Amino acid sequence: YVLKPTFTAQHIAHLDKQAKLSRAYDGTTYLPGIVGLNNIKANDYANAVLQALSNVPPLRNYFLEEENYRRIQRPPGDIMFLLVQRFGELMRKLWNPRNFKAHVSPHEMLQAVVLCSKKNFQITKQGDGVEFLSWFLNALHAALGGTKRKKKSEWGEVLGGPSGAAVPPLSPPCPPSHRHR
Repeated sequence: YVLKPTFTAQHIAHLDKQAKLSRAYDGTTYLPGIVGLNNIKANDYANAVLQALSNVPPLRNYFLEEENYRRIQRPPGDIMFLLVQRFGELMRKLWNPRNFKAHVSPHEMLQAVVLCSKKNFQITKQGDGVEFLSWFLNALHAALGGTKRKKKSEWGEVLGGPSGAAVPPLSPPCPPSHRHR
């Protein structure tokens, strides 16, 4: 369960209604969802964004339940879906009430970011949090079947409001400073 936590719809529905502290293996207490992310080298900009996104309830709830995106079909050789899988894994680890420690390693998630961003965002160099947020949300949107057109996507119901209308992309998939190199 520590390595691959799972969440039921009922458990997810009650996440914001309970403030039950959990106890780590070393005896420290933590609140699931409010745990640290290890800083590997210079990835604190990405950690801040990932931590913030993990506390956006519709986004969190969607990624806590792997069944929401497990069956999405992607073209052969498409690596972008790796972001979806790794982000889901990270969400489940951050919200796990039975962690051994009061912090989580984002290593697998960050490896996927480096690969999928074609090294525009790295672990070893400081990056811009706003550029990372914009790229990351657009990359997730595209990997989940979303398009640049104002059309309902797999994610439209999560982020589109009561009608489920799709949210237009925040910006191009690559930050402007990284395009056409």
